Amino acid sequence: MAHGGVAVEIEREVRSDSGPGRPPVIILNLFYTGLGIARDLAGRGLRVVGLSAHRKIYGNYTRFCEVRFCPNSQQEPEKLLEYLLQAGGELHGAVIFPTCDADVVFLDRFRSELEPYYRLSIPPHDTFLRTVDKYSLVRVAMQAGVPVPRTAVITRGEHLSHVADRVGFPCVVKPISSVQWRMGDNWSKVGGRKAFRVDSLEQLQRECARLEEVSHELLIQEMIPGPADQIVVLGGYVDRNSQPVGYFTARKLVQAPDDFGTGCVVQSEPIPEIVDSTLKLWRALEYQGMAEVEYKYDPRDSQYKLIEINTRHWDQHQLGRASGINLTWAAYCHVTGRPVESMVKPIQRTQWVAEDTLLLHVLGSLVRPQQRTPNLWKKLSRPRMYGISAWNDPMPACRYFVTVVFPNLVRGVLKKFRGEF
Repeated sequence: MAHGGVAVEIEREVRSDSGPGRPPVIILNLFYTGLGIARDLAGRGLRVVGLSAHRKIYGNYTRFCEVRFCPNSQQEPEKLLEYLLQAGGELHGAVIFPTCDADVVFLDRFRSELEPYYRLSIPPHDTFLRTVDKYSLVRVAMQAGVPVPRTAVITRGEHLSHVADRVGFPCVVKPISSVQWRMGDNWSKVGGRKAFRVDSLEQLQRECARLEEVSHELLIQEMIPGPADQIVVLGGYVDRNSQPVGYFTARKLVQAPDDFGTGCVVQSEPIPEIVDSTLKLWRALEYQGMAEVEYKYDPRDSQYKLIEINTRHWDQHQLGRASGINLTWAAYCHVTGRPVESMVKPIQRTQWVAEDTLLLHVLGSLVRPQQRTPNLWKKLSRPRMYGISAWNDPMPACRYFVTVVFPNLVRGVLKKFRGEF
């Protein structure tokens, strides 16, 4: 689904460029991000293959790519490598786009094995290492003059009393690398949290004891006050000279859950205050490739402070399309050696909505009023595009809502009903 001028611009772009003989594309998984990549490339005359490790996910039903089922990059990396090597003859020269951190780690780990057959859309190895390590990223940012939250690293068995002085409470506990908490059964051991808030030294000690078998190091950062709509991003594609081919800025309007959740309503809008910091950071990292750089505004000193970088496409990357910025096409051209036209353009205000997540968030807030988002419907006042639904690709939404979302809602209602009576 799209409203107003957004759909018109996307359709005009799709029709404007097609041609034979171009290297194919492989998309690793077809959640919001992968589905968006397939739609970005529609009408470009490319063969697009989506490799899905999840049988029921909505992206499996898109008409914009071939869908094949394969092993998961996180649980079965060696089997996925074998799968790709076997497909190397048929898909030789294909551009591989990762869609999650585990995909990027997989491609970097097996870079030497895969590069004879494929083009990998990931940053250079040394740059990736400096970026995926959150503490290394903080140090690079500080040297480049980019504001960051107060940060410390604690190790297993370390006395924690210094955290109050170096970082303070409340603080945020994170993994050094996000992939660490998702390996094996670690995700259940950390309570399904990608980060969490700690309000006291006693709570920190309890949490660290709980996480000892998950990781020997943890990142501690000060908690920047303010709601989710103070989180902003700059997403772009960066060339070999660490200069952006194209970029746009955006703001999270609704995040579920509000503290460390996923942005389910994100709005593209001009945020010039984070552009210079991002350019400095990219130069310091010698960055190249796709990047989403996230900041949060700190009202205490009126600065946007760096939170993290995603070294790949992310859920809302399609927001650029509303401003004529197709980051996937820029990445494809760059990786395949085609001329890349500059996509630095004025940013139009448009919203990307994860409709399934937003629906569950709204329904959950009916039971837990403290989770309600103030002025939600007012926030949804701009032209919109959706993570799953699209007027020219309707099957992902139809199949997913009929076979997954609504049955889950019914089961949830029945479970609550049985619990009350």
